[in-house]
Formats: sequence, structure tokens, C-alpha cells
Amino acid sequence: MKRPAYRSASIFRAGLLLSAVVGLSAVTVEGVAAQDFDAVLAAPDDVDLNLDYARRAADAGDLNGAAGALERVLIADPNRHSARLMYAVVLFRLDDLQGARDQLDLLEPVTLTPLQRAEATRYRARIERSRSTTRFSGSASAALTWEEDAAGALTTQFDSLITPPVSEEGGAAAFTARLNVAHDLDGASGYAAFGSIGGYERSTFDGIDGNVRRGDVEAGLSYTGRLNSWNVSAVARALDLLDDPYMREVGVKAQARWRTSNATTFSVSGEAVSQTFDEPAVDAVALIIGGDRDGWRYDVNLGLTHRLNVRSSVGVSVGWQDKQANYEPFGYSGPGVQARYDTSTRRGQYLAISGGMQWLEYDAPDPVFIGLGAPVREDTRSWARVAVGAPISAFTAAGATGDWRQDVGLEGALTYGARESRAPLADYDSWGAELRLTWRFGAAN
Repeated sequence: MKRPAYRSASIFRAGLLLSAVVGLSAVTVEGVAAQDFDAVLAAPDDVDLNLDYARRAADAGDLNGAAGALERVLIADPNRHSARLMYAVVLFRLDDLQGARDQLDLLEPVTLTPLQRAEATRYRARIERSRSTTRFSGSASAALTWEEDAAGALTTQFDSLITPPVSEEGGAAAFTARLNVAHDLDGASGYAAFGSIGGYERSTFDGIDGNVRRGDVEAGLSYTGRLNSWNVSAVARALDLLDDPYMREVGVKAQARWRTSNATTFSVSGEAVSQTFDEPAVDAVALIIGGDRDGWRYDVNLGLTHRLNVRSSVGVSVGWQDKQANYEPFGYSGPGVQARYDTSTRRGQYLAISGGMQWLEYDAPDPVFIGLGAPVREDTRSWARVAVGAPISAFTAAGATGDWRQDVGLEGALTYGARESRAPLADYDSWGAELRLTWRFGAAN
């Protein structure tokens, strides 16, 4: 597939910029850490110096360095309760659940501030959930959305019509929920059986007929080790479009992760699903044209995530998608790339920037639905999202509450989606906005 030179150059420049940011951040963190450690070595009994080093090390993601400094602080000053609470949190993040629990036990009879006591109680509950052989977690959200071209966005997203309708802006209310459960297998350390069920509903305003409902279930086996993890599962999904059944998927998926350092993780994932579509207009002529949109879809992705510091990370993935169809012109394949940057503050406010592009070439010309003599369809699809948000606790004077307000957040986002296609198919692009209220709960929180 041919790609414009300016697009390739833009992707190349973005890759160079991303590499420079990662490299500069890593060098800066390593340089600061080295200078701080030299100062600690020169004065190992200086409580304030060790405490400052522990905070800096934790912010840089060096949890072992932070734990060592906090141990020195507590040896010199056992009644430094704020340091002991921080030590318990660091041990929890290092997955030393018993050590974290022991430190919290030492804080039970002492006097803490209301916020410190709330945090101690919160982490004790997280430890108990993590130690349980059966763990539940989940999330729910409610959102108001607006799109500059709501009708075209719907058509393009699901590829249900050949020519998008007249551009028309519109809003919608969207609701999402997910529940996860995991159960550790007896006598098999690190192994767990897991399941997940989720749903999504979007109801449009302004008289635009664009209602969407999705649901999915997943069940499988996972393994979590010190430096690697993997999972395999069976999946089933259902999609209703315009209040009618549209697509069903059944198949398998798998993912594996390798942590090469405290900051860098590689991943590989794949999925194979059988798709069944309910499209009356296509089904009516399926016997004549030799098939419909039904067929298998295959996806494979390679990813890299790098933590710049304890509150910032970048990620990039490249992949390939192959969609097969009984009617060959509905089949396609092509590469894709995605990137993401996340950063947050001590109070929990965050910025998340993500985007991606996909280049698809269809398997054959489509004389029936596109037109006799039309060239093979080629699409370039792109999307981007910039979101800012914060837990409700971030708006309090202390910036933390230790209660449910740290689990409920408010998020605003700007979105962009586009599709470039060969004539006679119409191109599409649209800006959008979202305002979302979210709630996360359970063992993963």
C-alpha cells in the first residue's frame, strides 16, 4: 500500500521525539539518583537526608532504594510515624504484603492524623484483598459525549454503510461497567483462574439514530511471576447497532509480558475470533455474490511500556490485523501503530494522551457495493484522545482523603477520529468531547 511521504516523515519525527524524551528522562533520573546516594553515603545517620532520598527514590521508581532509606530512618527514629506509613506503602508496592502488614500493625496503637489513619486503614484493606484467594475488582462510568459529525462517526466506526450520511453533530449519554474475578489455584503458585464481564451502552440525543450496545464475557487462566506474566482466555462479544443485532464474536486471546527492568516491560498479544454479522441488505444478495461479511479476524500486537518515573510512563505498540470474509471484498489486512503518554501528580490529577493509525488494504475490488470498475479499497484510519482528570479527593485541602473519594474521579477529554478512503468512498473526520464520571473498586484498585 502506498503511503504519502509527509505521513511517513511525521511518524518518523514522532518516533525520534519519543525516544529523546525517554532517553533524557532516564539520564536525568539516573544522574539525580547518583548524586543523592553519594550524599546519603556521606551521612548515613542523617534522618532528614535519608527521608528526602526515600521520597526522591520512590518518585523515580527505585522502590528498593526507598525501602533501604526508610529502614535507616526508622532505626534512628522509631517514632517517625509518617516514615513508617510510607515504608508500609513502599513494601506493599514491592509485593511484600506481610512486611507491609507488620508495619501497619506497629501503627495501630499510635496517634496519627485523620488522613494518615485513613491511609493506613485503606492499605490494610488492600493487603487483605491481595492476600485473598478470590479477588473481585471492577469499574463503572457515566459520560456525556459530543461529536462534530456524530452520524459519520457511527457509520465509519462500524463500516455498516458504504456512503456516510450527511454530516451532523450530536451528543450522547454513555454508560460502561466491568466486573472481574480471579481465584488462585491450590498448589500452583502464581496461577489463577479468572473471568470478566462488561457492558457498554450509548444513547444519542438530537434525533440522531445512533444507539449502540456492547457486551462481552471472558474466562481463562493466568500466571504472574516476579518478572513475567501471561494469560489465555476464551472470549465472546455481542454488538447491537441502531437497536438491532449487528455482530457476534467468539474466539480466543492470549497475552504475555516480560519486565526487563523496574521501568521497562515488553508485551505480545494475539486474538482470533469468528465474526457473524446480521446485515439484511447484504444477506439478501449473499447467494448471488457468493458470501457475506462473516469470517475470522486475527490480531497480533507487540508493545513496549517504559516508566519515566513513578508517575509518568510512555507506551507504544505495533500490530497487524487480518479480517477474512466470505465475500472477498469485505476482507482486509494491514498494520497499525499506537502510542500513549500518562503523567500524574501527588494529588492524583492526571494527563493521558493517546493516539494511533491503521492502514488497511481490502482483499479485492467490490463491484456490488462500491461500484463496477472501482479500485480496491484502501483506508487510512487515525484517532487521538487527550484527557485530564482527577479523583474527587484531589479537590480537598489535603489532596487525599483515604476513603471512597479517592476511588471516584472526574475526567474531561477531547477526541479526534478520521478515515481517508479511495473514491468513491467518502472521507471522514470529526472532533469530539467527553465529560466522564468514573468509579473503580476492588482488589486492583
